[in-house]
Amino acid sequence: MDTKSRKYNKVGYSGYCIICCLVVVLITISLLSGSIFAATEDMQWIDGYETMDHYYFGEITDAARHEAIMNISGWVMLGTGVAAVAGLIAALVMTGRFVTDEEGKPDLNWFDRIWSEVHLAGGIAAGTLAGAMLEIYYQFWMQGMYLKIWNWYNNYDLSESLAPNVEFVFLLIMQALAVGTALACLITLCKKLKAREFWEKSLLGGIYFMIVRGIKNSSNTLFKVVIILIIGAFLCSTWIGLPVVLVLIVYYVPKICKQFDEIKTGVTEVKNGNLEYKIPVNCDAKGFKSDLGRLASDINDISQASNIAIQNELKSQRLKTDLISNVSHDLKTPLTSMISYVGLIKQEGLDSPNAPEYLDIIDQKTQRLKTLTEDLFEAAKASSGAVPVNMEDIDLSSLITQTLVEMEETLEARNLQVHVKNLCEDTHIRADGQLLWRVLENLMGNIAKYALEGSRVYINLSEHMLRGSEQILLEIKNVSKDELNISADELMERFKRGDESRTTEGSGLGLAIAKDLVKMMNGVFEISIDGDLFKASVMMEKAKLTASADKEDTESTDSTESTESTEE
Repeated sequence: MDTKSRKYNKVGYSGYCIICCLVVVLITISLLSGSIFAATEDMQWIDGYETMDHYYFGEITDAARHEAIMNISGWVMLGTGVAAVAGLIAALVMTGRFVTDEEGKPDLNWFDRIWSEVHLAGGIAAGTLAGAMLEIYYQFWMQGMYLKIWNWYNNYDLSESLAPNVEFVFLLIMQALAVGTALACLITLCKKLKAREFWEKSLLGGIYFMIVRGIKNSSNTLFKVVIILIIGAFLCSTWIGLPVVLVLIVYYVPKICKQFDEIKTGVTEVKNGNLEYKIPVNCDAKGFKSDLGRLASDINDISQASNIAIQNELKSQRLKTDLISNVSHDLKTPLTSMISYVGLIKQEGLDSPNAPEYLDIIDQKTQRLKTLTEDLFEAAKASSGAVPVNMEDIDLSSLITQTLVEMEETLEARNLQVHVKNLCEDTHIRADGQLLWRVLENLMGNIAKYALEGSRVYINLSEHMLRGSEQILLEIKNVSKDELNISADELMERFKRGDESRTTEGSGLGLAIAKDLVKMMNGVFEISIDGDLFKASVMMEKAKLTASADKEDTESTDSTESTESTEE
């Protein structure tokens, strides 16, 4: 079965089918009226002859009727013939327009995929049969049947097997079928030409492409060259094969030389550092490549892989530079404060009234330094994948509730209202509970630090399908207190914050850690920014709770309730 998507215009295709049927009817009428015209014209030339030298002999019995029938049949033959030709041209122009594949080419059905030679032979045979039936019609009219204008002197009946009426209807149906078959073969050949598959869908073309593609797919270049040269040498020894070899040389050699020059140019570009240069790769209709085509494709893949590796290395070097700079800055700030206040304590002594305040500040900076060191260590572990992951079925809704309860005081201190909307019937997912709780803690901590005070925070749960698997999507949205003049990708980099002044207590590692932890649990983590609106999305695979497990839980619950009722 063809798996390609099809574009089907039902109205246009119906009109196209009506035109094709009308063409068959017009051609049949034109052939029938043509046989009548030929017979009536011959009647006036052999009228009165009674010699046996002529196969048909007789006389016209009604001259006026004879002349009227001859004129009418002539005009009908001419009119239907012109109309049939016009309809045929319209049908051939419309062929393949209303049922197309995903590339816009005519969609070929099972009949169209038959060898082109069969369609060609079938069309010629059907057309010959339709023309041969004209002789039988001619016999009907010359025997005096139906027209009632001719008295046939010969007593020999040309149609002895069937009654004349039955035979006439049978021949008329057969002629319509022959005309329809010839038209179907002609339309199929036209459709193949429009789809550029006439040669490929033929027997000879199939054999040719099978040999050529077999040679192309062979990895033994020496074998292919030797075989081609031997075959060419044998063909050149005959006067018929020499023109064929010359045509093939004129057709293929320039293409091969052109592709070789393109590969040479591509290699030069890559050697000079232009890793984004792509060598044109030629494929046939089935996607088969020649040896040079595969070589060009491999060079493109190598340059692309090298370009990606270089870009990743540049990004890694930039991140390392940022890491050193940011770590130095974030570690230096609390250390400088600690050194300053320790110096003040040394100068003023522990008996100084400012000593307790100095100690509190030193304690705060110590805790800040500890938190930063722990976040840095955790970010390194999450990035390297060294964190153990224990996947299990957990209830995401319950975990969110637990996180909100633990951070209730922090959120209330910023006067943040949290609205939870659950659109899922079941919120069980496959994840590591500890790691996912760390992700939620990072996200809610990020909101507590950077959300606009007195604003609302929205947490939504919904079900989605991703690559054929059921997923639970968690979305957390809030409005930032500072202007987010940074992209989402940059915000997820390490040591990036929404406030570039770096006046908040955040380390800039929370989102990076959350992304790495979600990735380790086979989930998807994304953030998006729309003005001052910040949205974090976490998508995790839904747990597959079997019906049997639910049934066992229900039976266990019913059994427990029954036992308690009995004890009472």
